[in-house]
Amino acid sequence: MTPVVRFATVIGGYDDALLTRAELSRRDRLQRANDRDAYTAAHILVRECAAELCGVPIESIAIEQRCPECGEPGHGRPYVDNRPDVHVSLSHSRRHAAAIAAWRPCGIDVEDTAREVAPIARALTPDERRWVATQPDPGAAFLRLWVRKEALVKAGAGSLVTDVLNAVKVTDWSGAAAVGAYFSADSA
Repeated sequence: MTPVVRFATVIGGYDDALLTRAELSRRDRLQRANDRDAYTAAHILVRECAAELCGVPIESIAIEQRCPECGEPGHGRPYVDNRPDVHVSLSHSRRHAAAIAAWRPCGIDVEDTAREVAPIARALTPDERRWVATQPDPGAAFLRLWVRKEALVKAGAGSLVTDVLNAVKVTDWSGAAAVGAYFSADSA
C-alpha cells in the first residue's frame, strides 16, 4: 500500500486536544509562537496520515516518542502507540509542516528556502559535493540534497553523525519510503 504523505502551510490556531501531555510539554518549551504552531501542525498532520493509512478515526491515533539512547519519552523517533506495523515521520519549519505514514520505515523532512544556506561539505558524498559546486545556487542545491538526506536518516538509512551521513547517497538509495521537500521563499 502507498504511504500517506501530507504537506501543510503553518497557519496557527490549531486545536491541540489530540496532542499527548509529553507533546504539549515539549511544544510549550518552544520560545516563538510560530515554532509552537509549526510543532502542533506537524504532530496533528502525522496523526492524519496514520489514521488514513490505518482506516481509523484520527482520535484513535496516539503518537509517542522514546529516545533509544537515554530511554526517556518525549524525544526520539515518533511512533504510533500500539501499532508497531505503522511507521511515521514528521517535520516542520516555521512556515511548513510535513508528515508521512507507511507500512515500512519512512522519513520526511521539510525546509524553507527563504533562509540562506551554505553547503556543508562534510555532510555530502564526493559526487554530491561536485554536483552542488556546479549548480547556479549552491546553497539551494545543498538544501535539496539535505532534505532528502535527512528524510533517509529518519527512515533509518543512516545517522546525522558526519562519517555516516556523508556515506548516505540520496541520488540512488531506495531501501525505505523517504520524502524530502523544500519550499521557495515566496511560498505562503
